[in-house]
Amino acid sequence: MSDTGINVLRIRLNDPPQLRDETTTPTVSRGESTQSPVREIALDTRGPHAFARVIDIDRLYEAVPGTSSQIVRALELLKQVSDFLVEAQKSDNAMDADRFVQRVQLALPRLFAYRSTGDGFGVIINSLHFAFSNLHGTPLTPDQLNVIWRVLRELRARPAMSLEQAIQRVEELEECGLEVDPPNIGDVLEGAESAQDE
Repeated sequence: MSDTGINVLRIRLNDPPQLRDETTTPTVSRGESTQSPVREIALDTRGPHAFARVIDIDRLYEAVPGTSSQIVRALELLKQVSDFLVEAQKSDNAMDADRFVQRVQLALPRLFAYRSTGDGFGVIINSLHFAFSNLHGTPLTPDQLNVIWRVLRELRARPAMSLEQAIQRVEELEECGLEVDPPNIGDVLEGAESAQDE
């Protein structure tokens, strides 16, 4: 282990391979050559540059029939919501697209029940709930639909998203014209500012 906290696996190519026991018996016969112009190869096994395969979220949290795992149920619900948004994006009919968006809106309280998955999870779902409430039935623009789909897809890929990452995603929602604050918070803030001015 190095001073940086990164494990480095070193493979020496010009030494005969040895068994990992006390006998240090060579694993190749004396006639075979293991010589190489490269003296050693270093592979990071930990840290930001580690040599590792990315594991798909569905494989990482496989749904076992009859499971009661909250994260598995949250991921299944996020998958359904994401599929509804894809169908809304594909739809040529505005009424059909709005029906799919309404299904997304109806799933938000159930998703909020899984907020213990992480702080970021709760922040994003809560912000989307208020974004839909503040629309007052106005249909989403194609850009808003795309941003919501992208944010939920990322949340599904990283359900334990940090609070800082979630705040960045909420800012993306705001940048596309969605208001994510509770509907009455503006009135409360204006009233507090008026009282301070007097």
